[in-house]
Amino acid sequence: MNREKQEQEQMSIEGAVVTGIESHPKKPQMYRVTLKLDVTLESEDEFAGKKEGAESRNSEDRNSEDWNFEVDELIAGAKAAKRSEETVLTVHEDTLVGWRLLKDRKLTADEVETLRQDEAKEEAYRSAMLMLERRPRTTAELSRALKRKGYAADVIEACVERLRSRKMLDDSAYAKRFTEQRAAGQRKGRMLIRQELLQRGVDRQDVERAIGDLDGEVEREAALALARKRWPATKGNDRERKMKLMGILLRRGFPSALARMAAQQAADESGEALADESDEGFQDSYDLDI
Repeated sequence: MNREKQEQEQMSIEGAVVTGIESHPKKPQMYRVTLKLDVTLESEDEFAGKKEGAESRNSEDRNSEDWNFEVDELIAGAKAAKRSEETVLTVHEDTLVGWRLLKDRKLTADEVETLRQDEAKEEAYRSAMLMLERRPRTTAELSRALKRKGYAADVIEACVERLRSRKMLDDSAYAKRFTEQRAAGQRKGRMLIRQELLQRGVDRQDVERAIGDLDGEVEREAALALARKRWPATKGNDRERKMKLMGILLRRGFPSALARMAAQQAADESGEALADESDEGFQDSYDLDI
């Protein structure tokens, strides 16, 4: 929140008049609306308190010239505290048209506050759009990012609903794309993908749906590709190498049966597999699901 807004929050706004309208030089479809605010710097309660203090201090001589002079000064000060302030709001063209914000249009204090809230919501929306252009995000990730920027909870909620209504924020679609990309592009298994989606704040139902829709052949090819890549650098005898390789695949989130198959096939394809009793021990060592 900038200094101007902090100062305005300390004022009591009684109303405003539109004194100028211009298109924003850097933001398409946005307009800068200049308002002349009628503000009071000192509330009536504050003035009454000062008056009571003056009366108390002069209770012994209520008719003295000094007491009358002090009260007159307080009245003059209260009147002087009422003055005009100028502020500029940035609004969307839809708001401009819907509110009929023409020059000399008078606004109540409630209308000014509503316009300020609309301004904050529009700023949050544009900030969210920029973040989504850089990379896709879940609802939870976007909400946290907006909160870090200082937007209020109700502003963030309105922004999220607006994005959802325009199909620009969809956790279900995000989960499906994320699952496919992680499996095919990063050679990760469904167990690890599930964990990463939950960490990003995706609802469990959306996560399970995305995992359930994952093509089994895509995951199989991902496991084989990783196994083939890691096999040459894996040290030890044949059985040890396959167990190490299977451990790598398990940590990458592949189910145990798929990890075992991929490790065995990578060894077979290398021509280094030994058809001896060690294979049976290898099968039993990782006969589990995670």
